Amino acid sequence: MDIEGEDKKLPVGSCICFPPGSYQYIKAAKGGLIHDWMHLSADFKKIALKYGFIPGKVYTPYNDGFVTELMQSAELEKMNASEFSEDICEMKVSEIIARLVRADKNSHTENISPDVNSAFSEARALIHLEYRKPWEIEQMAELVHLSPSRFFSLYKSIFGISPKSDLLNVRMEHAKNMLVDGKLSVKEVSEMTGYTNIYHFIRSFKAHTGKTPGKYRKSNSI
Repeated sequence: MDIEGEDKKLPVGSCICFPPGSYQYIKAAKGGLIHDWMHLSADFKKIALKYGFIPGKVYTPYNDGFVTELMQSAELEKMNASEFSEDICEMKVSEIIARLVRADKNSHTENISPDVNSAFSEARALIHLEYRKPWEIEQMAELVHLSPSRFFSLYKSIFGISPKSDLLNVRMEHAKNMLVDGKLSVKEVSEMTGYTNIYHFIRSFKAHTGKTPGKYRKSNSI
C-alpha cells in the first residue's frame, strides 16, 4: 500500500481512512486482493473526533471480521432505505471506528518492537488461514519461537484478545457463512471449522451467537 509516497507492507486485516483527495494505491503481496471499502461524507469528521480516530493512520484490529460484518449490514440498510436508515448506518460506522481505536490502544499497552509485531501478525494470519487445524497454544507459540506463556501474553497485548478466543471468532465467522450458504449439513460445517465433535460445535456456536446452528441458518436464509 502507498502511504504518503512510501510503499508499505501491511498485515492482513489492516484498515485505513484516506483523507479527501489523497492518492490511493493498494496491491496484494500474494494472490488476489479482497477488501472492504466505503466513501465517507463530511459528517464523518464528528465521529473521528469523538473517538480520536486519525485519518491516514493504519489500524490493525485484533479481529477484523467485525469490519466486514458491519459494512455489509450498513450497505444493506442503505440499499433498502427506510425510516431511520441514515441513523442506523451512522451507528454502524461509529461502531467500526470505536472498535478500531480500542484495538489500537490495546496493542500499545506493552512496548512491543515493530519486528515482534510483524512476526505476530504473520503468525496470526497463518492461524486464521488454517483455522480448521486443531491449534494448541504450544503450536502457535512455535511460530514465533516463544514459550506458550510469553506468546499468550504478547498476543493478547498486541491484538486485545486471547489466541484461542481469536481463533474461535474466526471459526464462528466461517461457520455462519457456511450455514447461510446452505450447501453443507451442520455436521459438515462442524468438521470444516475444526470440530471433531458436533455437540461441542453446537454448544460453542450457541454460546457465540445465541442461536443453535439450525436456528441461525433458518433465521438468516435468503
